[in-house]
Amino acid sequence: MADPFTILVANLNGLGFFGFLLPFIFVFVVVYGLLIKTKFFEDQKIIGVLSLVLAFFVIGYGGPMLANFFVNLFGLAAVIIAGILVIVLFIAMTGGDISKIASGKSVAAALAGIGIIVFFIALGALGVAINDSVIGIIFVIVILALAVLFITGSN
Repeated sequence: MADPFTILVANLNGLGFFGFLLPFIFVFVVVYGLLIKTKFFEDQKIIGVLSLVLAFFVIGYGGPMLANFFVNLFGLAAVIIAGILVIVLFIAMTGGDISKIASGKSVAAALAGIGIIVFFIALGALGVAINDSVIGIIFVIVILALAVLFITGSN
């Protein structure tokens, strides 16, 4: 006999909790938050209805593939965050000052790189093929972006 947690997750999956409800809530909250933050409309009722409609459209368009993408993305991100937490704990146990380490730009760049890698791994789990030509295009785009940043002097 399976443990109760496995049965609970299987029942929630069968009811569409992971395939419909969670992606729907996620899209609704993100759209609602962005519209409230940008003050696109003054009336919050209009923002709520628009967010609701957009969330239904996104779920209708993406469906199970969108849910699978979110499951892979957030699952892998949770594993990486746990790994970062272990590294921070080891640094703290050895007496290192975490506030000095975390304040550098290199940490932000490393976290952005990790986020990009997690995104592409989640895309790969959906069956999106990342072949040599795609890697080459991404490399050229990164080089061009670095050249633009260097030329414009932006930091």
